[in-house]
This record gives sequence, structure tokens and C-alpha cells, in this order.
Amino acid sequence: MSKSIQNYIRENISVISKILFIYVVGLIIGIMLFVFTDINNGYVDIVKSVFDNSRLENFEGINIITNGIRNNIMYIAILYFSLITIIAPLIICFLILLKAIVTGIYICSIFTIFGFFKGIVVSFISIIIPVLFSLIGYIIICTNIISLFKCISQREKMDVKSMFIHLYYLVISISLISFSIVIEQLMTGVSLSMYANIL
Repeated sequence: MSKSIQNYIRENISVISKILFIYVVGLIIGIMLFVFTDINNGYVDIVKSVFDNSRLENFEGINIITNGIRNNIMYIAILYFSLITIIAPLIICFLILLKAIVTGIYICSIFTIFGFFKGIVVSFISIIIPVLFSLIGYIIICTNIISLFKCISQREKMDVKSMFIHLYYLVISISLISFSIVIEQLMTGVSLSMYANIL
């Protein structure tokens, strides 16, 4: 691990820890919602429908990647747009929590459709690995936004160097998130093959 990454983690460990905690709480809430409410049937049907359409219509991977990147850029834009409010950190926490809840429900749906052992494989290759990259990207973005929020709320002036550093981390974040989408799409073929075998 390079010194710059170590320094970044050390300087932002408090914010990073809080974001990870919120994400874990969101995953747990998503799992509990799936297990203890009626949301499970509807969500499983939706996920099955997506798999069926992908298998029958042979969606083009490049379109899915493009749409995924576009949707994530819109999500990032909403995160940065929260800076115009006085509750930007709360909005960020809510959006991260919501994203984690959806992921928790999705993981449970995968296990319901594929069973335990195949569910582990599909969850690992199609959800966990991509989420690791995208989560790192979103942690960097949220850390950036909270840092900017502190500067704005304390009316501190940002120099050119600070702006370039924020822009640099934003580019890295978007690259990580885009890479996670590419990985997810590459693994889609494996997931679809396994889905075809259980029909």
C-alpha cells in the first residue's frame, strides 16, 4: 500500500469508518426486510424477470455498461448536489444506507432463486466483487463531499491545489465504479448460464 493511500486513510479514518458502518447497517436492514416482510416475493419476481429478459433477448453488454455508468454518474451528481443544502452529510448517509438496503435485498433474492451453494457463487462473482470496487469509489466520493461541506460551512477558501486533489480523487472514484460495472457485466454470462441450469 503506497504512502499516499495510507495517509488518505489515516486522515479520513473517522469518515470512512462511519460510511462502512452505515453500509453494513443498510445491508442488515435489507436482509431483515427480505426475511420478515412481504417484499421478498415481489423483488424475487423482478430479479427473475431481469434474468429471463437478459437470457431471451441477449442484451448487448456495451449498452448495459453504458447505462450502468450513466446511472452511477447521476447518483454521484445527486451526492454532490447535496452540498447546496445544510444537511449534506445526512443526505449522503441516507443515500448510502438506501443503496446498501437494496444490495441486501438483492443478495437475498439471488439466494432464493439459485439456492444456497449456487447463490454463494453468483453473489460472490456478480455482487460482492463489483460492490467492493464501487464501495471504495463511493467512500472516496463521500469523503470528498464531506470535506468540501466542512470547507463551505466554515467558509474556508480552497486553493487550486486542493481543487485538483478533489478532482483527482473524483476521477479515481468514477474509474473504480465504472470498473465494477464492467466486472459485473463480464460475470453476467456465468450467472445466466447457472440460471438456465436451474430452470
